[in-house]
Amino acid sequence: MISRSRIIRVAAICSILLAMTGLSVSAAPAKNYLAVVTGSTGGTYYPVGTILAALWNEKLAHLGVAASAQSSGGTTENLNMIRTGEAEMAIAMTNLTWFNYSGTETFAGKPNTDLRIITGLWPDVTQFVVTKASKIDTLQDIRGRRFCTGAMGSGTEYSSRAILRIVGGLADKDYRAEHLGYFESSAAMQNGQLDGFNSEGGVPTSAVSEIFASQTSVKLLEFSDGDYAKLAQEVPFYVQYVIPANTYKGQTQDVKTLGVKCALICSSKLSDELVYNLVKTMYDNVARLQSSHKAMEYVTLERAVQGLPPVPLHPGAVKFYREKGINVPENLIPKAK
Repeated sequence: MISRSRIIRVAAICSILLAMTGLSVSAAPAKNYLAVVTGSTGGTYYPVGTILAALWNEKLAHLGVAASAQSSGGTTENLNMIRTGEAEMAIAMTNLTWFNYSGTETFAGKPNTDLRIITGLWPDVTQFVVTKASKIDTLQDIRGRRFCTGAMGSGTEYSSRAILRIVGGLADKDYRAEHLGYFESSAAMQNGQLDGFNSEGGVPTSAVSEIFASQTSVKLLEFSDGDYAKLAQEVPFYVQYVIPANTYKGQTQDVKTLGVKCALICSSKLSDELVYNLVKTMYDNVARLQSSHKAMEYVTLERAVQGLPPVPLHPGAVKFYREKGINVPENLIPKAK
C-alpha cells in the first residue's frame, strides 16, 4: 500500500508542475496579428511592407507581433480594407488618405474618422514611362493611345487621370485606359500591347527598372515648372521631384517630375502601446531600413511628420515623437473622444 505521506508528496509535485505549466502558458504573449496591405508587387509598397513586417516580427516577437505584408490594388483598396477591418495597417498615398478621412473627392460622403497616420514615408514619384516607338513626347500625345493609368481604384489611377486631365487636357474618353499592375504593364509594353504606363512609387521602382533594362526602348516624360503650377492650383498635394540621371539603365539625364508623399496608416482601434512599439522599432532601426530599399533612404525621424495632410496621427506615434523632441503640428494631434 502506498503511504499517505507519499501520496501527499506526489500531489504536491503535481500541483507544482501544474502551476509551472500555468505560468508558462500565461506568460506567452497574446498574438498581435498585423496584416499590412501594400500595392502591386512591381511597385515600392510591397517590398517595403515586407521589410517592415520582417523587422517587427524579429524585434517584437516578445510582444506577440506577427506581421505580414500583402499585395493589393493600391491605396484605395488599402483604405477600404482599413475601414472594414480586413487589414490593420497599410501604406497609402497621403492625398487619398485625406480624401478618405474627410469624406471628400473619391470618398465623398463616406468619411473614415477612425483613420490614423503612424509616420510619413517617401514621395511617391510620378513616372510616365512610354515606348520610344510610340512617338509620345508630351501628355497630349497620349490621346488615342493605349496607356495604363494604374490598377482599378488605386492611388496611381486617381493620380494618372488627374494629371492627364489637368496638365494634358485629356478626358477619360480621349485615351484607351488599361488597368494593370506595374510588372504587367512592363510586360505588355515589351509585347507591343501598350504604349505607356504611369508607375507611382519610390525611386527606383522595380517594374520601371525592368522595362528600362529590357530590349524595348523607353523613356520618361518630363513635367515642367508650368505643368507643376497648373496641377498645384487644383491638386495641392504634389511636390516637384527630380529623378537623378542613371537611376535607370540608359537614363543618362535628370528627369524633372512630380511626387506625392505616402504614409504608413492604421485604424485608431490599434492600441497605443502597440503603435508606440511599432514606430519606435522603425526609428531605432532606421539605418537598417534605409539600407534595405532605396526609397527608404528618404525616411528619417526628422521627416516623419513633415508634408502630411491634416489626418490625425495615432496617439502611440505622437507619444514616441514627443519623447524624441519632434514638434508635432497641432493639426495632426488626435482629438480626445
